[in-house]
Amino acid sequence: MKGLIGKKVGMTQVFSADGNAIPVTVIDVSTCEVVGKRTQATDEYTAVVLGIEDAKEKHLTKAQIGSFKKAGAKAKRILKEFRVSEADLATFNVGDAVKPENFFKVGELVDVQGVTKGRGYQGVMKRWNFRGFGQTHGTHEYRRHPGAIGQRKTPGRVYPNKKLPGHYGVEKVSMTNLTVVEIIAEKNLILVQGAVPGHNDGLVVVKPAIKSAMRAAHKAKK
Repeated sequence: MKGLIGKKVGMTQVFSADGNAIPVTVIDVSTCEVVGKRTQATDEYTAVVLGIEDAKEKHLTKAQIGSFKKAGAKAKRILKEFRVSEADLATFNVGDAVKPENFFKVGELVDVQGVTKGRGYQGVMKRWNFRGFGQTHGTHEYRRHPGAIGQRKTPGRVYPNKKLPGHYGVEKVSMTNLTVVEIIAEKNLILVQGAVPGHNDGLVVVKPAIKSAMRAAHKAKK
């Protein structure tokens, strides 16, 4: 499945032909390049390896430096493989800059994956959307507590996965079925409708919408 690695620039809005404002997230793929290929003969599967953000050799191991030199590609800090067909693999050349218009088109549905913002240690109301206790005149020091968390004597422990206070955020999250509103080819920018996980300058992965592909395949079978 084709895909791109990009950086979240931030959010803005564009206007449609009928004058409606559309909130969009801007994704920059200008530093994304092809750094390797996986072939059926050597790896028993076909995939293209994309990299983003130039890396200094002092931050890499000797094995990583040798791998980039052997492939004849620039050293990149972030790498990701995308499975492609053998025919599509032949269209990629190591060292080529990735052009978003060759991967996606305006109106296409995509899935965008990113890492959410870190919010530190939070209580159950912010972390799990608990309702909280009644805010009446007689309530004392129990407005934002989690409530009962266990049983009595048996089994005498808290069950795993109980929703409790703890670290919130820094989780890999995918936003599905976002529409590509615009592609600015000269700046290698993709504008997708809606919000994308993560902070500005955070890394994101853009792929074709998996749910739409599954629905199309299901209809084709019928």
